[in-house]
Amino acid sequence: MADSTYRVLLISGDRTHQEGYAAAFNADPRAEIVGVADEADVPEQRHIWNRAMATRYRVPYYDNLDTALALRDVDLISVCPEIERRGRVVLRCSGRGVPLFLDKPLAGTAADLSDIRDAIEYNGVTAQMYSFTSTPWARAAKAALQAGDLGDLIAVHAEVMFAKGRAGTVTSGVVREEHETPGRYTFTEAKRELFDLGIYPIVLCLWLAESPVKQVTAHTANYFFSEHAEIDIEDFGALTIEFENGVVGSAVGGRIGYYSHPKIGPHGVTVSGTGGTQTFSAWDPHIEVFADEPQAVLPTPHPEDPMSMWRSTQVESGVPRKMGWQAFEDESGWGADEVSSFLDCLDEGRTPDVGASLGAAATEVILAAYQSAARGASVSL
Repeated sequence: MADSTYRVLLISGDRTHQEGYAAAFNADPRAEIVGVADEADVPEQRHIWNRAMATRYRVPYYDNLDTALALRDVDLISVCPEIERRGRVVLRCSGRGVPLFLDKPLAGTAADLSDIRDAIEYNGVTAQMYSFTSTPWARAAKAALQAGDLGDLIAVHAEVMFAKGRAGTVTSGVVREEHETPGRYTFTEAKRELFDLGIYPIVLCLWLAESPVKQVTAHTANYFFSEHAEIDIEDFGALTIEFENGVVGSAVGGRIGYYSHPKIGPHGVTVSGTGGTQTFSAWDPHIEVFADEPQAVLPTPHPEDPMSMWRSTQVESGVPRKMGWQAFEDESGWGADEVSSFLDCLDEGRTPDVGASLGAAATEVILAAYQSAARGASVSL
């Protein structure tokens, strides 16, 4: 199908990660967005945001998921509903029998995760969960291991933190008391950062270690933002992962203040083997720019998105891009890299790096991490 167009149906629209996925599909000449759809009984505000995306790409909006899934001219579905209803939506989309591009993490409960994994396998569809494995720096780490440059792998450390929002607002002395099973994931004020950002370094650890996970030890905290503390969700998480092959992984994910980093935050992976250690960073090499221009200033927080979670609200409120570092690889292309990689796999009949199996394994690690953080003890998988 290398010379054909993939006709893409988008499930859910603005104020989700679909904003980035849709832009990437729209930019790839092999893909054509043919519609936006969602469940009929979602809140009216969700329908409004979905219609906004449909209007932007000049495609129909289907406010009934069954109607959309019955369309003949759909070759691929990008699935991005809120995490609380993701299990049933992915289940229904997998029955359509076309490839699925899935938001991360796959699910918020073990039951939903099991349903998703089983449905994808039963229907025989090709699926890819969004991650950072297609970024140039992650690819470089994988290539170094495969080339034997570092010898046998001993340990891997990965970190992804986003510098967004006004830090320093959390009340001094707040101590995070985690819950074994998060009851809710979707909020207007903020995101669960171990869940939303921790998935990236966790996937990198699993992808590089190439081994089942044996044990997880984790900690979550409120260090920076009152928005997180006030709704009882973490702004930071860290964990160690013990693999069955003896490799030890460590992963850090969280949100730090806008002014805490000259770009969008620390992103990278360090790989240690019997032959040496090497670090691969999203921002190296880079050029540092010095000028007499005043420092960029955050605007008044967007009322629908005070933590600048979504591209649309960042544009609406005028969040400035920091220009002090000019990286050779622009982070704005990472979403396009993942979509392009997925379409390459479909063209060539290859299995994606982060399919349902690895995506589910990484999500299991996150769910175990919440248990570990709540118990103050390691959790075996």
